[in-house]
Amino acid sequence: MTRLLFASAALLLAGCATGPGLYQPVQDPRYTAIGHDPFWMVAIGDDRIVLRLGHDGGEEAGEHDDVAFPRTLPRHEGDARIWQSGEGTRVIAVEARPGPCTSGGREFEDNVRVTLSGRELFGCGGRLIRPPRR
Repeated sequence: MTRLLFASAALLLAGCATGPGLYQPVQDPRYTAIGHDPFWMVAIGDDRIVLRLGHDGGEEAGEHDDVAFPRTLPRHEGDARIWQSGEGTRVIAVEARPGPCTSGGREFEDNVRVTLSGRELFGCGGRLIRPPRR
């Protein structure tokens, strides 16, 4: 199901354009999350954590910056899973807490907070519970 979330996010990024294929920042995604206002997407794979940030207002269809960190195993604090990587002033933390979360008309299993060098982003992640209504 995590792959379904990642594929859904990638399809949002790709739109109807034909191109080289789906955006795949990591091999074998273990966890993915997405947020809006501003747009961001995180993918945690076998070897790295990649955060994609939208430029100027954070729109999905605009330009993006990718920030990559070495993958770490999650630690558990209560019901939260937290992946933290980096050092010095360049540190990312991805915190996933169980509970229904809606983003872009889709409902996911986790509420997600991403902290990047002090900046906080909020969104949804994990397994897709309910696809968008048509």
